[in-house]
Amino acid sequence: MASSNTIPWSDDELKAKLFIVGFYGHVASDNIKALITTHKVGAVILFLRNVGSATQLLSLTNSLQETAKEAGHKQGLFIAIDQENGLITRITPPVAAQLPGSMALGATGDPKNAYKVASATAEMLKSFGINTNYAPVADVNSEPRNPVIGVRSPSDNPENVARFVSAQVKGLSEGGVIACVKHFPGHGDTAVDSHYGLPVIAKSKAQLDTCELIPFRRAVAENVTSVMTAHIALPGVGDPALDEGDSSKKVPASLNPDAIGILRNEMNYDGMIVSDCLEMDGVRATFGTEQSAVMALKAGTDCVMICHTFTAQVGAIQKVIAAVKSGELSQEAIQASVKRVEALKLKYVSNDTIPLMSLGDSRARNTKQALLASEVYAESTTVVRSVAGSFPISTDSVKNIVFISPGKAPPGGGAVESGEEIARELFKPATYIETLRVQGPNIVDIQFNDGVPLSAAQEKQVDEAEVVILATRNASFSPYQKNYGLTLGKKFGTRLIVIATCDPYDFLQDTEEIKNYITIYEPTIPAFKSAVDIIFGRTRGLGSLPLAKP
Repeated sequence: MASSNTIPWSDDELKAKLFIVGFYGHVASDNIKALITTHKVGAVILFLRNVGSATQLLSLTNSLQETAKEAGHKQGLFIAIDQENGLITRITPPVAAQLPGSMALGATGDPKNAYKVASATAEMLKSFGINTNYAPVADVNSEPRNPVIGVRSPSDNPENVARFVSAQVKGLSEGGVIACVKHFPGHGDTAVDSHYGLPVIAKSKAQLDTCELIPFRRAVAENVTSVMTAHIALPGVGDPALDEGDSSKKVPASLNPDAIGILRNEMNYDGMIVSDCLEMDGVRATFGTEQSAVMALKAGTDCVMICHTFTAQVGAIQKVIAAVKSGELSQEAIQASVKRVEALKLKYVSNDTIPLMSLGDSRARNTKQALLASEVYAESTTVVRSVAGSFPISTDSVKNIVFISPGKAPPGGGAVESGEEIARELFKPATYIETLRVQGPNIVDIQFNDGVPLSAAQEKQVDEAEVVILATRNASFSPYQKNYGLTLGKKFGTRLIVIATCDPYDFLQDTEEIKNYITIYEPTIPAFKSAVDIIFGRTRGLGSLPLAKP
């Protein structure tokens, strides 16, 4: 409940209420305290960089809410996170159980699994004082070479995406956590990562209606509480009289009143609209973070997000205040946004302290949720193709097995790396071999790298292998992985088993060279274990490829 010890807010402080900000560290930094206390920001976003342990995380969210309460905030903070699960998991084991991401859920074919996982996610987030999840992804992954969405989407079929998004939103909302579908009006049909550049989707509004907008329309019809906009340019949306080269055609949807008007006016959406981070190069490189904040609010966004840089956060707040005073921004529009924020906080946000002793149940919860995850992974892991007799493998009869994997982290994309610059390595092959050695203690582990040939001893081990298991991650973006996989396929034929540990496209079309192909949709250990269980006969592959376009 809101504190009774509150003080009147100035108009300037009400404007700052529309900012979502991030910070570095496991405790509330001086910068975040200043943003909450002096500038009265209304929302904080957490990343993996803010998570150390269960006790630490709950202590952090309690301290953030306490700081807001002491500063006179009439309502608690939105404390938010991108807990999409799978590839984008900010709260990782052992703090919380690893849960399946969207494409793994899509591969089960059953939206009930999406609901169960979203419900579990909400339970975990609420236990840590997190009331907002910037998920699920409602993008249709219609471009196989999409570097930023990929397995974060359930499918390349818009109707299937809509079904799974609906289930995820329901699970989060019923669990007491704000769901935010993203990235409106659809980030799936692009080959550019908006963290590093501005993607352009050259589709007409009519074309968007038949694909990208379908999941968002369903989410809006089902009263989703929040929608996040995308930093993508849509030259086909807006004034048709303008030439395609007009500068207004290059404005990203997140700053474009015509794009946001589809939500507000055509879909009659009156929930909260938030921007993606304004420090992404899709907007920053052209307009600057501070000016982008003004443009986003002017376009109809309710809340703007700035995740990393304190000076940019303060500068943007000051820029917005100045824009209202000059008349560039409408005071009435700002007040309407504040009302939407306040209404959502009234329903979902409390600033009451959560007792640390409540974490005593977290171990039991993690065990329960890990069991749920293993059941879903078993339903999602997909044997795309196989040759009879290639597996299951019996370690009684097959003694010489070699496991090969990339030795360095392949590029993870901006969403994976955002906010995690100093927090973890993205790829740890050693954990894969440990999982395999539960089945075969003598399995040989070889890691290969771009431009670095295997040693003579390693080449000999590969040559003498009875079976080779190759793990790849996004090989369709990584020529050295792709080429080596094809070389092994030609050499070993049915004695090679390939596991695509992220995007399923790695060797999807290489049917001649890669005879045995398994996809797990995310590079997490529980997902990899599910593939290992199939290879060694503990389970069988139950998943189906959630893709129509190879």
